[in-house]
Amino acid sequence: MRPRALPLLVALLLCATAAVAVPAVDARAPPTPVCGVCDLDRTAPSGERVVAGESELTVTIHANGSTTWRARADLAAGADALAANDSLRRAVAAEAARDGVAEPRDLSARLDGETLVVDYRDPNATERHLGVTVFTPLTPASPSTPFVVGGEGARYLAADRLTVRGEPGWTVRGDAPERESDTELVWSPRDAARDDAGRAPFDVDRDPVAVEAGAVLPGPRAWIARLLAGDGP
Repeated sequence: MRPRALPLLVALLLCATAAVAVPAVDARAPPTPVCGVCDLDRTAPSGERVVAGESELTVTIHANGSTTWRARADLAAGADALAANDSLRRAVAAEAARDGVAEPRDLSARLDGETLVVDYRDPNATERHLGVTVFTPLTPASPSTPFVVGGEGARYLAADRLTVRGEPGWTVRGDAPERESDTELVWSPRDAARDDAGRAPFDVDRDPVAVEAGAVLPGPRAWIARLLAGDGP
C-alpha cells in the first residue's frame, strides 16, 4: 500500500466507527391513536369545546377482508353543539376518525343521548394470505432495513375498550388480555399507567388474525399469514 493512502484509510475507518457509536435517534412519526374519535378534543367554530370522555371501539373483520369500525364516545363537553348542527357533527367526527384511520369510508355520525356514535369502514386495514385475514393497524410497521430511520410511530389505544371480532362464522386469534369468545379479542386498559400525555400503553406483539370457523390447520395458516404480512410469528 502506498504511504499516502494510509491516512485516507484511517480517516474512513474513524468515520465508520463514529457512525456506529452514535446513539440511535428515534425519528419515527409521533404516536397515533387507534381510535381517533375516542381521542376527540376539538373546538367548534362557535368556540365550544368538544371532548370525548368514556369511549369504546369495536372493529369487525369481514370475510372479504374489509373492516367496519364503530366508535362510541360519551361526550364530556360539546354534546349540545353537535346535536344542533348535523354538518358540524359529521365534520368533527370525520376529522377525528382520520386521526386513527388514514381514509375512513362511508362515515356516519349520530348522537345517542350525549354519546357520539361514529361508524366507518377502513378498506386498508387487513392483508389476506392462505384464506386468513391479518388485521394490521395495531402494530406499527418496522423499517425494511436495520439502518433506516423513520417510519410509523407507536400506536396508543385512546379508547377505554377495544374489541376486535370476526363476522359470524369467523374466529379471531391474537394476544389480547381478555377474550369474550372465539370470535372476539378485547383490550380495556382503564387502570393502566399513563404517560405524560395521558396515553395508556398499548403493546401488541402480534397482529390479530381472522380465520373461518372449521378451517383446516388454522394455527399454521395464521402463523404463515402473519409472516407474509411482515409480522413476527
